[in-house]
Amino acid sequence: MQYVLKKQKSRILPSAGKFVARVQHNDVIDTDMIAHRIQENCTVKRSDVLAVLSELQVVLRDFLQNGDIVKLDFIGRLKLEIEGQPVDRPDDFDPHRHIRGVRIHLIPESRHGHQALYEGLHFTEARQYDAP
Repeated sequence: MQYVLKKQKSRILPSAGKFVARVQHNDVIDTDMIAHRIQENCTVKRSDVLAVLSELQVVLRDFLQNGDIVKLDFIGRLKLEIEGQPVDRPDDFDPHRHIRGVRIHLIPESRHGHQALYEGLHFTEARQYDAP
């Protein structure tokens, strides 16, 4: 995994003005590319993979929006989390004003302290830097 060092610009953070490592993202891998790679690695056809992934999206959405945690073997647990503004009292809370968004959180599967999603991960500094 490549990283770049970026200067923290937010003045409210204790690390303001310091440099932190951030992932250097290179490409966007789409569903078709994933289906093609899976087809190369096993006996399932690309069209079958696309059908399953399409239905997986629908099923995941239904379970996650129901407030469930979805456990996918070999991958991990997925759950939705709310990004919200704090309020002083529960009566002050208005979901339309105080909920800013929703994020999906992936907790990688761990077996005996080993997380397969991180297997073989090595860090190297990317040669390209964004202008400070």
